[in-house]
Amino acid sequence: MLIKILDLLSIGKDTPIDAILPLGDCEIYPSTSPKELSARIADADVLILNKVRLNADAFAAAKNLKLVCVFATGYDNIDLDAAREHGVAVCNVPAYSTDSVALFTMATVLSLAARLGEYRAYVASGDYSASGVPNKLEPVYHEIAGMTWGIVGYGNIGRAVGKIAEAMGAKVIVYKRHPVEDAACVDLRTLCAQSDVITLHCPLNEQSRGMIGREEIARMKPDVILVNEARGAVLDEAAVAEAVLAKKIGAFGADIYSSEPFSEDHPFGKIAALPNVCLTPHAAWGSYEARARCIAIVAENVASFVAGGKKNRIV
Repeated sequence: MLIKILDLLSIGKDTPIDAILPLGDCEIYPSTSPKELSARIADADVLILNKVRLNADAFAAAKNLKLVCVFATGYDNIDLDAAREHGVAVCNVPAYSTDSVALFTMATVLSLAARLGEYRAYVASGDYSASGVPNKLEPVYHEIAGMTWGIVGYGNIGRAVGKIAEAMGAKVIVYKRHPVEDAACVDLRTLCAQSDVITLHCPLNEQSRGMIGREEIARMKPDVILVNEARGAVLDEAAVAEAVLAKKIGAFGADIYSSEPFSEDHPFGKIAALPNVCLTPHAAWGSYEARARCIAIVAENVASFVAGGKKNRIV
């Protein structure tokens, strides 16, 4: 069985892949460009990938392909209809990064809420030492306790973030397409209007694409902290950048983008260096522990498929 890992660098140079190597003949590529894709996958039985896109043409080119395993929970880069048409199984890795993304979400929110970037810069510049004043309390910051924290998407990650937010004294409200009884579920308009903090954790699909746009932003409090840990296209990124520049959003953080890495002319290029903005390079999912879990589960997915099982099968 010929296994090809198409973009190993996207999951980190230090990620242990030993569990995969005994499963077949492995060819490993640091990355794979669209121009390289067809030739590389032509003879593969199994493809393992993270961000490489597999469209209908790719499935047509991979004549021997039987299984695609994604190094991720999300699989919007895979044409599932084409996979079904060609009889190719697709597996993902659910829930491996919950604690990692929850950590990053909280770190981003707390950094923005406490204005840590600005306070750190004040000390690092030497201004604190030169001031002769033992403390500096501008810009003003506020406690999370007593705030309303809105969570969009309430799967494993949304629930983990909600528990931490509640432990810090926040009131948590949730927008979920299918409301649940164990959370204070509201509609999206209400969540946007009432929340002091909004964090996004929903999958990207036709219902969620562009769900936070100009209309939703207009309903938000002008000092809201908005953080996207879902998918880039869940936001209207241009509208968010405009709102930050117009001071209609108090602070903004994101770890994911509609194109990655985003280009120099991306709307976020205008706001990336602002003190009330925290943009990170799609790193939230990738603690060492999460990556090690991910690889182990991918190996289990491949072994299950070979044995006739359907572990973590999407298609």
